[in-house]
Amino acid sequence: MRVRLFALSLTLMLLLAPGLRGVAQDNELAAVLEVLSAGVEVQRVNTTNPIAVRVEAIVGMGDVIRTDNTGRARITFFEDGAETELLPNTEYRIERFQGDAETFQIQVTVLFGQTIQRLGRILNAASSYDVQTPAMILAARGTEFAVRVEEDGRSAMLVTRGLVAADGTDSAADVAVGFGVRTEVDAALSDVVRARSFAELDAALDGCSAELTTPDDVSLNVRQSPDTASALIGNIAAADVTRLFGRTERRGWYRIPFGDGFGWVLSSTARIERDCAGLRIFPNDHQESAGAGAEATPVPGAP
Repeated sequence: MRVRLFALSLTLMLLLAPGLRGVAQDNELAAVLEVLSAGVEVQRVNTTNPIAVRVEAIVGMGDVIRTDNTGRARITFFEDGAETELLPNTEYRIERFQGDAETFQIQVTVLFGQTIQRLGRILNAASSYDVQTPAMILAARGTEFAVRVEEDGRSAMLVTRGLVAADGTDSAADVAVGFGVRTEVDAALSDVVRARSFAELDAALDGCSAELTTPDDVSLNVRQSPDTASALIGNIAAADVTRLFGRTERRGWYRIPFGDGFGWVLSSTARIERDCAGLRIFPNDHQESAGAGAEATPVPGAP
């Protein structure tokens, strides 16, 4: 296998095209795998035994690259900025890498773990850069985004530059800078929410543990939108509110799960867990869809 690697590296050096860190052979290209920290291996296509990589190697279609709990690696497809960084505990496969330096098709799969994709140029109409996960497909044309895949296949994506088109089961969304999206296997995409980290994305979608109190154990009025003039859809004891799923820009109003959807409660006593990365922020005039609960009688003294 070392002989094969040496021969492929020699061919690469002899035939390297301008601006391309790969070599065209039957219209297929090779990329450079660089070890950033120890703990990286490659399983060549149609082989069963992985090879430990110490410094650098050539990889191509069908190869699987893995990092352990200390390993980090970078795969460079083109010198002018088409690359992927693999974080620790990640498994990644190159599905397609064809074309030439100007027009190409790159398709990869993040099987597990976290990666960062960087495209240093806008792709022409005939080029494509697609990232697959067990739960969604991501298409970029000149951008930077991070992907996380969990053990059960649940997948998440954050955009730090450009625009990424995300496709889930029977759903699709364009995700802009500063936003993220998440989905389960065989499920629709989540809402596209503002997030700068995966912790913020999870907090926005999963909510934060919280504790609310009221004087004399008075129940809280639950409203359809964050406004005391909004339709009242029910009442809830403060002690029964254990998780918050958002707040308004001006604070004071909190989104809670209620009935078959969500409702809003007004509270000045909300205590949110310290480790929560941050509640999702909604406009002050946000309106929930009708039908979360039946019209209720306001509780005297409750907000």
